[in-house]
This record gives sequence, structure tokens and C-alpha cells, in this order.
Amino acid sequence: MSRECAYCGFRDPLPFTCKFCGNSYCYNHRLPESHNCPGLASYKERVRASGRLYQYEPELTAKKRRTPLFNSLANAVSVIKSNYSLTILAIVILSFALHIVLGYSRYDVYLALFPLDVFSRPWTLVTHMFLHANAIHLLFNMMFLFFFGPELERRIGGKRFLEVFFGSGIIAALGYSLWSVYVLGSFAPAVGASGALFGIFACLAVLAPDMQIYVYFVPMKITHALIFFALLDLLFIGSGDAIARSAHLSGVVAGLLMGKHFKEKRQYQGYY
Repeated sequence: MSRECAYCGFRDPLPFTCKFCGNSYCYNHRLPESHNCPGLASYKERVRASGRLYQYEPELTAKKRRTPLFNSLANAVSVIKSNYSLTILAIVILSFALHIVLGYSRYDVYLALFPLDVFSRPWTLVTHMFLHANAIHLLFNMMFLFFFGPELERRIGGKRFLEVFFGSGIIAALGYSLWSVYVLGSFAPAVGASGALFGIFACLAVLAPDMQIYVYFVPMKITHALIFFALLDLLFIGSGDAIARSAHLSGVVAGLLMGKHFKEKRQYQGYY
């Protein structure tokens, strides 16, 4: 069963339980020295007092055997629950299935982001992130989330990952609404998690600037890729296409600011 690390907050699908303090920790903080174990000092004192080298006696408990099918399903659910990025991915796919079953007029219209209705329907600042126009839109966004979401979550923990996702998504929605109404004079609704995903991408670029990724099969640093996509959105922001480029750029700004904050406060883990 997945649990949050008591030290960094990361939801690990296979948590480690410290035998000294009894808390659950992720792989990176499983050792007592890695999480400043409060029970280690008292354990050493007991060892000195007793004169015994080792006092730990594991408890013997019987485990129930499960069928292979049930075990596979349980493992799949545990993996999805183990980090918020995969949980969001599963919810978005479920939402798209409801979109197909209920139809656009019954589902998307109520939850999509309409620039003029942001304040009268504030829930759409969040719900629009879980809607997608078609299967291609869904595929590209969820591939993006699948590859970069867990990578960021491993560095900053689950709770901060949610702050980046929803914070960037809401800022992107506000940026899109302001740009559409006051610059373009357009009132077209917006759906999709692109703004939130660009926030994740930008935050990751700040925390791991030397990470190598592939853009159209070309290897490059994540910082260069972020600059490339931002310039692309700036170049075509007034083209009138169906892409909410103002939302992308607003999400980038939000992600950069949050990434800078985490880095200054050293609220992240480095991986190489």
C-alpha cells in the first residue's frame, strides 16, 4: 500500500518502515541517517544499557495469499495511487469517457472554461483541466503528464506537485481569459490541461536544468526545450488557431515562479 514519506511527502508505492521510529519513508529516506531518525538515539542508549549488540526482534505475521489476477489489479491500483500525477491521469481518462457517453452539450458546456463566465462559474478554473476536445488532444497531454509529472513529483513530493499542477492551471485559465477578452475580443471556451502541464515543465526546468529530453526526436536540455516551446507560442499567439497559447505562456510563468521558490527554500530532491 502506498504511503507518504514522513520526511519529504512523496507517496511511495513500496514504502519502507523504519524499525527504530516506526514511520514510513520513501526509497531516498529509508535509512535512519537520511530522515534524522528520532528513534535511533534512544535505540543506541538501550544497546549501551543492556550491553547487547542487537536488540531488534522482527514480528512474525502471516500474510494472506491472493490470486494472480487480484494481485495484478491490486498492484496496478497501488501504482496509480502511489503518486498524484498518475491519479490525475486516470481521472482525466475517466472524464474523457464521460464526455463520450454524455456528449458535449451535457458535460463539457458545464465544466469548460468560458472567458466571460470565470467569476460567475469559478469551478471552471479547475474543471477545464480535466476536459479534452478529442482523442488526439487527450493523447498528447497525457503522454506529457506521464513522462514529466512523476519526474517532478519525485523531486518536490506529492503535495507540492499538486500546488504546481493546480496553481499553474488556474493561472493559465486566468491568463487565457484576460487575453481572450481584452486583446483578442474572443469568447471561445477552453478545455485541456496544457497550462498546468507547461507549469510542471517549467518548474522541472528550474529544478533540473541539465535534464536531457527529446523534442521531435532531437535530444536537448529541458531548459532549451522550454525556451523553444515558449518562443513558438509567442510567435503564433495571434494566429487565431485553436491552441490556447496564452494559457501555455501563463502556465510557464507560474511554473517558473514556483520552481524558483522551491529552489530557494531547498524544498526539492536532486536526482542525476
